[in-house]
Amino acid sequence: MLKVAVSILILLAGINCAKADILYQDNLSDSFGQEYSSYNYYQLIDKGSKRTPREEYFLAFAYLINENNVLKETNVCKAFHGFESASKSGIVDATFNVAIMYYNGQCVERNLDKTRGFLTRAAEQQYVQAQALLGRAYWGEDVEDLYETDNAAARKWLEKAANNGDAPSAIGLSYLYEHALGGNENPELAFKWRLKASSLPYGEFAMGYFLPLARYYENGYGTEVDLIQAYKYYDLSGSVGGAGLSRVSKKMTNEQIAEARQQSRHWQEENRRFNPGYNGLQRQSDGSYR
Repeated sequence: MLKVAVSILILLAGINCAKADILYQDNLSDSFGQEYSSYNYYQLIDKGSKRTPREEYFLAFAYLINENNVLKETNVCKAFHGFESASKSGIVDATFNVAIMYYNGQCVERNLDKTRGFLTRAAEQQYVQAQALLGRAYWGEDVEDLYETDNAAARKWLEKAANNGDAPSAIGLSYLYEHALGGNENPELAFKWRLKASSLPYGEFAMGYFLPLARYYENGYGTEVDLIQAYKYYDLSGSVGGAGLSRVSKKMTNEQIAEARQQSRHWQEENRRFNPGYNGLQRQSDGSYR
């Protein structure tokens, strides 16, 4: 009898795990856009209850934003009910959208308790946008009325999001560790997450985020002093790194400067992101490049 009960529990656990399905961690990705464009949405409407949860989610998304005018018009209520249905079928992306619509009061009365519930559920199911938003909410950097500021909780969720690939969360986590918010100051972890951020696949990464990393290398914060790396990251920071470039270059040999510039160019070529200095332009006193 015990063996039967255990077998049933294992079976149920497997079913629950299978139900949680993340379609896309980033709905700005090319692959998301390609799938969104692949559907005939009027055919999906005609399918009615025969739509799969995945189709339900994309139809709801189309009702919400109607990108490329795939429908005659947006309909937030049809979007909400579609997301709600897809969420019940285990589409975690939809659970996140339900949370956002409750927060914004779209088609439903604004409800912060339900926002918290759906948002936390999506985050616990490893949806990176939900983890990142929870981190920012606890930090007080976004949706400020959702939670009281709790920097320890912000660290927790930003770290989960960063480990899941979110670059802005890694930047925020570095800031919290550097400024002893939510716990002790930790230079090594501040450096670790700042360095790692540029290689993470999700979220927007601005070149200006390199500025503190350059400062870390210049001053030996969380790492060894390395003027070549400091110069490289000041250079990658663009115009905001000008003062740092001028400062560290006075401590460097011509050979070190040439190596740092080469490393900066290599990073830009490898990542297909360029600052004006890449094309030989130099920053002028008025902030322009010529």
